[in-house]
Amino acid sequence: MSEITETPISSDDDLPEEVSFDASKRAALKSVKDALESAKRERNLLKEKRRKRQQFFEEQKKLLPKELLEEFSTHQPKQPDVTESKEDEEERDDSSETNISPSLPENYSVKRVKDESASKSLQQNAMDFIQSHLYGPGTRRTTNEQLLSLKMKRGENQGKAVNFVNKNLAADARARYVKRNRRYIHKRKLIPS
Repeated sequence: MSEITETPISSDDDLPEEVSFDASKRAALKSVKDALESAKRERNLLKEKRRKRQQFFEEQKKLLPKELLEEFSTHQPKQPDVTESKEDEEERDDSSETNISPSLPENYSVKRVKDESASKSLQQNAMDFIQSHLYGPGTRRTTNEQLLSLKMKRGENQGKAVNFVNKNLAADARARYVKRNRRYIHKRKLIPS
């Protein structure tokens, strides 16, 4: 019977575990230390990214040696003979695309300045066109609210600006108009009663 009378103690009824001051201090210091370490790791990763990007830019800025540039300028493409068939021309085109100088590293390629400037000028012309037509001094940029207000002012169905449209105010104004109209008609005796 003693087993029945004893009620099991639930964990909700227990007192919270006592945590010593030293243990809580150690836990707080550890969390602060972990936060500092993670911030330091993030800063180091950011520094490494910047360093790699800087190296990449510096490598791009390096000029090719003069001997290499002279070698490419001496290899002028030959003019094809008129008597050759189109198949030979296609084969030559394929072989010229894959023919790369052995002295040129794999990640470098040679471009003529004329080709690059032509593509840049086309791109610049397109950007100028977009800039002048969309953002030039002749175009007025407005918000949607202003545009709707202008349509209400100038359109076929003229009305109040969008900001001031309020159904209750319109009903009150209509009632006042009807009242004034009746008063005016009554004073002038336009309609015999």
